[in-house]
Amino acid sequence: MDKRILKIGLGVVSLTLIWFVYFTLTSEPKTIGDLMEHYENPGMKLKIRSPFSGTVLVAKKGEIIFKEAYGKSNRETGELNTVDTKFGIGSVTKQFTAMLIMQMVEEGKLKLQDTIGKYLPYLPSEKADHITIHQLLSHTSGLGHYQALSTIGVSLSDFGKTAFTPKTLAELIGNTHMIAKPGARFYYSSLGYDLLGAILEEASGTSFADLLNEKIVIPLKLRNTGFGTNAYVSRALAKGYSYREVYGWDWWTSEHGGKITEAPFRDQSTAYSAGGMYSTVGDLFIWSEAIKLHRLLSPELTKIMLTPIKEGYGYGWVRNWDDVVEKNIHVRLYGHGGALAGNSAFIAMYDDGTTIIYLANRNNLKAEEILHQIHLRANNLKDDFKLTGYPNRSSYTKFIKAGGMHALQDYFNRLSTYSGYTVHPSNSTMRGVMKIHLEAQKTSIADSLKTVFLTSHYPDERTLNEFGYNFLNSENPKYALAFFKENTIQFPNSSNAWDSLGEAYLTYQEFENAVTCFKKAVTLGEQVNHTSLERYRENLKKAAQLLKK
Repeated sequence: MDKRILKIGLGVVSLTLIWFVYFTLTSEPKTIGDLMEHYENPGMKLKIRSPFSGTVLVAKKGEIIFKEAYGKSNRETGELNTVDTKFGIGSVTKQFTAMLIMQMVEEGKLKLQDTIGKYLPYLPSEKADHITIHQLLSHTSGLGHYQALSTIGVSLSDFGKTAFTPKTLAELIGNTHMIAKPGARFYYSSLGYDLLGAILEEASGTSFADLLNEKIVIPLKLRNTGFGTNAYVSRALAKGYSYREVYGWDWWTSEHGGKITEAPFRDQSTAYSAGGMYSTVGDLFIWSEAIKLHRLLSPELTKIMLTPIKEGYGYGWVRNWDDVVEKNIHVRLYGHGGALAGNSAFIAMYDDGTTIIYLANRNNLKAEEILHQIHLRANNLKDDFKLTGYPNRSSYTKFIKAGGMHALQDYFNRLSTYSGYTVHPSNSTMRGVMKIHLEAQKTSIADSLKTVFLTSHYPDERTLNEFGYNFLNSENPKYALAFFKENTIQFPNSSNAWDSLGEAYLTYQEFENAVTCFKKAVTLGEQVNHTSLERYRENLKKAAQLLKK
C-alpha cells in the first residue's frame, strides 16, 4: 500500500476517534434514557468509574416513569440483561434484615435494648453482655467491618471461600477485636448485621431465607427476591464483573478503555444477612412503596427505623447521604447502597417523591453521580445547586488563596447543616492538606491537622496504615511514624499494625525498635496462625541481622 494513503487513512481514523471522544464527552444527555446510553458506552464512563451494565427504574409519586436494562448478564454466553434480570443486591440486604428485626419487635419477640447474649449466649462476654440489638442495627456496636477478620488471621479471600452456619459465623465474629466501646461511635459493620441474622434465626426458630419469605416476600408478592444457595446464585443471577481502566498501548486493545474480569466466587453464608440477597428493580420498587405505605410495619416503628442515630444512619437506611447532598443542596432522601465483588446496587427514596433504583453487574460504580444525574433529568432540573466553596488543594499557595482552613471548615460546616449530621473532610482531603502544609514547612499546622484527624475522624486500622505508608514513601517519611504508632495503640492485637510499625523503623534504620515490633507481630500472628506470618518472620530475621552489624 502507498505510504501516503496509509498515513491519510490513519489520519482519518485518528480524527474520527478524536471527534467521537470529544462529542461523547461534551454533549449533554437530555433524558434519563440518553444519560444511561452514555453511561453504557464510553462517553460518560469516566464519571461513574465503569461502563454501566444493569437495570434502572425511576418513579415519581408512585408511578414508574423509566425502566430499562443495559449490557450483558453473562459475557461468556452473550446473554443480555433485561428488566427482570436478578442481581445480587449486597448491603441493600440490610434494609430487609432491619425490617425483619423491627417486625419481631412489633410482635414482642425482641426488644431493641436486648443485649445480644440473650440470643447468642456463646459469644464472649465483652460482646454478649454489652452490645444491644439497637447498636447492631445502627452500626454503633463497636464491632469492625470485614477488615477486622484479618486481625485474627482470617484473610478476606479465605473467608469468602468458607461455608459457615449462622452459629459458626457468629462465633468467628465473636473472636474479632472490638474497635470501640458499644454505643461510643458509628462504625459501619457488616459483621454486626450478620449477628442480626443469627439472632433472627434463634428468636424465630426459622432460617433467615425462610423468615424473609414468610414476612416480606410472600406478603408483598415479590417474585424475584430472596436469599439463595450458591447453586441458585450461580445459575439464576447476572454474573458479576470488575472493570479496571487501562492506559497506554493497552487502551487500544481494551473494551471501553478498560479490562473486564469475572468476579471471584463468594460463599453465600459469608454474605448472609448483611449482603447475600438478590432482587430485581421491579421488586425493589414494590419494596420501597411498602415502606412508604407501612404495609409491613406500623408508622411508629417505621419512623424509629428511618430516624438517624449517628452519621445519618438509622436501621438499614441512610438519611441524606452527604455525597448526594453535596451535588444538590436542596435534595433530601433515604437510601442505601450495596456492593459485592462484581455487583453494585442502590435504592433511593427522595422526599420530593422521586424513587431511583439501579442494579448492576459491575462492582465499582460511582453511585452518587448516577443518582444525582438521574434525579436532575427526572425532575427537569438544572445542575445549579452544587455546594460551592471547596478550596483548591493542589498547592499551599492555591489553598491559602482559596481561603485555606477557614474555607475548608466553612464548606464542611455547611454540608453538615444540609445533611443533618456532622460531615468530616475525606481521608484523602486530610492527607492532602497535611502534605501541602508540610511542603510549605508549616509543620505546626500539619501537626494540628493530624491531631484533629486522629481524635475526631476515628480512622480504622486500614486507614491509619494507608496514611503511614503514604507518608513513609513521601518527602516527609518521618511523619509516618505517628500514624503507625497510633495504629498499634488503637489496635494492639493487630499483628499487621505492629509489622507496619516495624517496617517504618527499618526505614529509619532504628533496628532495635524494628526488632521489638516484628517480635510482637510474630507473637500475635502465631496466636491466630495469620496468613502473613511467614512475612513477619522474614522481617524479624532481616531486622535482627541488621541490628548485629
